[in-house]
Amino acid sequence: MPDLVTVVVPTYNGATHLGATLDSLQAQDHPGVQVLVVDDGSTDDSARIATAHPVVDRVIRQPNLGVAVARNRGLAEASGRWVGFVDQDDLWHRTRVSTLLQLAEDTGAGAVASTERAFSLEQDRSALAALADGREDWAAEWIGAGEEKALWDAPDTTGTRDVTSIAFDRVRQAPATLTTSVLYQRTLAISAGGCAPHARALDDYLLLYTVARIAGPIPRIDSGDLFYRVHPASTTTVSPLVGPYLSTTAALRLGGAGPQGVPESDYLDHLLFGVARSGLSTADQLALLLLSTTPRRRWRWLARWAARRAHLR
Repeated sequence: MPDLVTVVVPTYNGATHLGATLDSLQAQDHPGVQVLVVDDGSTDDSARIATAHPVVDRVIRQPNLGVAVARNRGLAEASGRWVGFVDQDDLWHRTRVSTLLQLAEDTGAGAVASTERAFSLEQDRSALAALADGREDWAAEWIGAGEEKALWDAPDTTGTRDVTSIAFDRVRQAPATLTTSVLYQRTLAISAGGCAPHARALDDYLLLYTVARIAGPIPRIDSGDLFYRVHPASTTTVSPLVGPYLSTTAALRLGGAGPQGVPESDYLDHLLFGVARSGLSTADQLALLLLSTTPRRRWRWLARWAARRAHLR
């Protein structure tokens, strides 16, 4: 019997793209795929679309409690030995599940990952450009509305098939990959505590952080078989990370859930530079700067923060 893989699809008012996402799961060439859709209090047709789709094993409904709770609910009710998460607007190439299971067999790892490719609809091009935040440059491919099948049904993906790994130290420095690009052994994801509801936009990062810490490096294949949809309402791009990320890294260190040193990285510096315009209170901004910098860099960052605050007034 082939391994059963449960795919958890959290959805909140995702009717626009949910059907295409489920179609890509139905196209998987692996024979054992269970799809659980967790409807997080949608007020549109998401639940109806999921209920009517033949690939969906079950639709789980809950009040609007957030994507972390929805992912955990699916994880708790999954039957598969392996569990993956896919967002309501993304797509999986038809070979994705079989590719990741083969990687797991080859490496003996309890979590495996792939690379992803960003795509957008041509009809969203002008709206993305109008946002002026660089999103219009993210997409590697532009397709017409309703042409998603050409992505998931292509004979081959564009990856090199090279295998690298995501080490804990890399995850500690910055988000290393989309957690929706990872396939986990269900028991490993549960033992890692699942997603963290308290960390907005970082719930899946904390799952990856804990898995990498307890299970070791995560093998990652350059397969490009996760298609990440870039559109004007993309959640990742509208979720401010300054407060959540800096406070979370401080909590992990001070709470004893990680190494005691402050990780230094370009990503951390990018967020520190954004503290002054984050919208947080002055006290919170100062606290984040003090908790997220090493003593040797602290005064420099405080001076930068003061200069930016003066400029923004």
